[in-house]
Amino acid sequence: MEMQMEWSYVGAVVISGLAIVFVALILLIAAVWVMGRIFTAVKSGKSGGGDKPKEIAPAPQPKNDTPSVSADTEDESEIIAVIAAAVAAMSAECGKPLRIHSIKRAGSTSKANSWARAARSENTRAF
Repeated sequence: MEMQMEWSYVGAVVISGLAIVFVALILLIAAVWVMGRIFTAVKSGKSGGGDKPKEIAPAPQPKNDTPSVSADTEDESEIIAVIAAAVAAMSAECGKPLRIHSIKRAGSTSKANSWARAARSENTRAF
């Protein structure tokens, strides 16, 4: 018992299958392209290119007549000056204006677990 198929039916199935596959591929390409455009727009919106740099307010002076500067604030101002000089040097080197948004003291490394310290030292080791 041999089953006979008409060639027109076989051709219609093959052509419709190929058409469905190519339409699905085109839709996937369009979806990926749209998502790429959306993520690019979101990324460029978060970069903050149009923001004005914030002014750093001077430290308030004590009310008494004798200005007293503690060693801690003097050390911190020297550290800030060194960081600003390094940023200015990098800005001149790369040709783009760089600015400092904030300077925060890093957390204590003694609280980090030993695996994190080992990974950090492995990743920052010289070649």
